[in-house]
Amino acid sequence: MADDTRFEWFADTMGVRAGERVLELGPGSGASLTRLAARLGTGRIVGVDRSATALARAERRCAAEIAAGRVRLVEGEVAKVGPARLLAELDPGDRFDLVFAVNVNLFWTGPATTAWSTVRECLAPTGRFWLCYGYGTTDSPTPPIAQLTERFAAAGYQCTTVTTDTLLAVRATPLT
Repeated sequence: MADDTRFEWFADTMGVRAGERVLELGPGSGASLTRLAARLGTGRIVGVDRSATALARAERRCAAEIAAGRVRLVEGEVAKVGPARLLAELDPGDRFDLVFAVNVNLFWTGPATTAWSTVRECLAPTGRFWLCYGYGTTDSPTPPIAQLTERFAAAGYQCTTVTTDTLLAVRATPLT
């Protein structure tokens, strides 16, 4: 499955809508940024990645969207960058309608306490948090759902999964 098709499926599954404020954790070279920016219209997507090399590629790939103000890039690890720096990419007082990550293992391989806290502080009260996995091929590994569920619960979230033969999307909803 081509990246474009994969990112379209993720965007459909997450319910990306025009005008939203979106934060992507770990956008790499920006393939998803360009796809989602097209859906957002007047909205904005901010990508935060720890790799300066990946962000340089994203900057080249998303040059038109960056110039138009629809894409912004932040270098650093989400847990170290912190919510104030990420929210500074939005209008004062705004929060993100959607926070998501594609093939980022941080949230299921360990407790990631600071990263979960950052996500919680960045999300609008009705915001959505999704973790998406898979490369669109039958040999692409996805994390075990039971382990994801355990990590989500430990962070104060319940999870709902949506799958295809090769892709997994998991929505995190705060426990009440």
